[in-house]
Amino acid sequence: MNRFKETPSTGNKPVKKWTRRQILRAGFWGTAVMVSGFTLSPVGNDFRSQFEQTELTLASIDTRPVPSNWSDLDFTLTWLGHASFLLNFYGTRILIDPALEERIGITPIANFTVGLKRTQPAALSVSEIGPVDLLLLSHAHTDHFDYPTLRQLQSPNTIAVTAKNTSPLWQNLRFQSVSEIHWQESRTYSGVQVKSIEGKHWGARLPWHKEMTANSYLLSKNGVNIFFGADTGYSQKILDQLSGISIDLAIMGIGAYSPKSFEARHATPEQAWQMAEEMGAKWVIPMHWGTFRLSQEPMDEPIARFRQTAAGQMEKIALQKIGATWARPR
Repeated sequence: MNRFKETPSTGNKPVKKWTRRQILRAGFWGTAVMVSGFTLSPVGNDFRSQFEQTELTLASIDTRPVPSNWSDLDFTLTWLGHASFLLNFYGTRILIDPALEERIGITPIANFTVGLKRTQPAALSVSEIGPVDLLLLSHAHTDHFDYPTLRQLQSPNTIAVTAKNTSPLWQNLRFQSVSEIHWQESRTYSGVQVKSIEGKHWGARLPWHKEMTANSYLLSKNGVNIFFGADTGYSQKILDQLSGISIDLAIMGIGAYSPKSFEARHATPEQAWQMAEEMGAKWVIPMHWGTFRLSQEPMDEPIARFRQTAAGQMEKIALQKIGATWARPR
């Protein structure tokens, strides 16, 4: 079986081929940068006490989803935690940014991971998810691109879609195909039209791997359009790329915005709601909060601020709890 049925278009510039040792080293330093930048940022004792003692009730698992019961004649999804979502998109089973293990970070030996521990369990394990037709990875950061989860998901029946110049990270992973897609490109996989949207983030596994990009995604099927924001700061570019498109559901990141400098690459809850409103989304799902301690804001602050911003329009928020299942109202 050929792991790569599609070869990324790179023009005249060859894609650098990395050894497994180089990839592991990259993962190590990437995690070191992430941990030092997020969890070791200097904060006062009072803030640290509040940060560590927050009761995580708002994102706790609501009910355990049962994907086998979902209809192929409808659109249904569940939030698995952080930025991970499972969708049945009219018969196409899609998994987005799966990071389902206890930790994210480097994996120096097999699936043993050194890094940040999740504060809430994933709503489903890989075995409970079942077969997947389409696997979407937005970018190479460890909270979105988790090797232990991806190794368990390997299947000759699954198409993987990844950001530009990240295919070297997939060298030892076996799927039906691994396809890079870049900003403004639109392709059809398993009956779903996938368009890569440029947001305001970065995709390098290491700071100097500037060739790696980060995607947001527009998914379209049967006249339904879903926008998966992935990681992004507030960006007029996103709104321009979605102009004229009726967005049924916008999945927006609302966490990892503190300290203030983080807002450049991670929208605040208010900015996330504003983007959803400006793109005309009928329903919104807030994500990227309540699972990993990536930044300085208290764990439940993002959803509290998001709810306050959405006051008077709470019916537009489709999901707020890990494991909750939502089907598009008819």
